Amino acid sequence: MLQSFKDEYHRKISENIEKYGLAIQPVFGDEENPQFSYSIGLYRTYRHPEIIMLGLNQELMSNIIDNIAEDIKNGKTYDAYSWSTGLLKDFECYFIEVDKANYGKYVLGDIRLYGGNNFPLLQCVWPTTEGIYPWEDAWPDDMKKLQPLLGPINKP
Repeated sequence: MLQSFKDEYHRKISENIEKYGLAIQPVFGDEENPQFSYSIGLYRTYRHPEIIMLGLNQELMSNIIDNIAEDIKNGKTYDAYSWSTGLLKDFECYFIEVDKANYGKYVLGDIRLYGGNNFPLLQCVWPTTEGIYPWEDAWPDDMKKLQPLLGPINKP
């Protein structure tokens, strides 16, 4: 039973990559870990880094990753240590390169697709509604677990 579930899951991921250029994997959190979503297949299809977001509503994160993918399909590139407007209304998102030491905890679907961690991965970092980012002193203590930074930020 479990094996057939895994086979069905992997078949669906493969179908989505073939049809849409990527799959988006939501992962639900718990008291210790935030929920997150990430792309599977952007690097294979478009030679663009995979994308991960943490700590927002699942539907919102999936929509943002889907919008990023649409931009990539239309020729836009997202780079590490750069800002992007238009992903969140009225706020800029910042992209950082994810440290490969974090891949095993967060992007198992990509590791399976690529046969290891030989692919680039960017984290899309979002601010509070007051425009405060996680590396700033004013980032609220109660939000620290929501959006851990998975790589160096090269402070903007």
